[in-house]
Amino acid sequence: MPPIVRSRLLAVLLLLAGLALFPPIATAHHGWGSYDADKPMTVQTTIDEVTIGNPHGSMVVTHGGKRWDVILAPPSRMNARGATAAVVAKGRPVTVYGYPRRDGAAELRAEWIEIDGKRFELR
Repeated sequence: MPPIVRSRLLAVLLLLAGLALFPPIATAHHGWGSYDADKPMTVQTTIDEVTIGNPHGSMVVTHGGKRWDVILAPPSRMNARGATAAVVAKGRPVTVYGYPRRDGAAELRAEWIEIDGKRFELR
């Protein structure tokens, strides 16, 4: 096999190998269609856990005797709107307004949160 054909074949194989790794990464993140915008919820509780990171922040709260995962905004948006890690912290009282998952899982996509009387729009 001539060297040019071999190098092109190698390039194609490397590209295909790289693309084979992409689908798990792309499907790891959920779409917003899995949340029911027709059934908004408002939850007043305390933050049990919080993670501010990419692709978006999250927190865990207790509501109705269940632990709920709350999906927040990306850190850049949260910081720009004043919802910094110092504000959105474990143990703080919080009001969350958002949409529950359609499949019944205890997960809420937050549209806004309110801490210390200040509302932070997340979308």
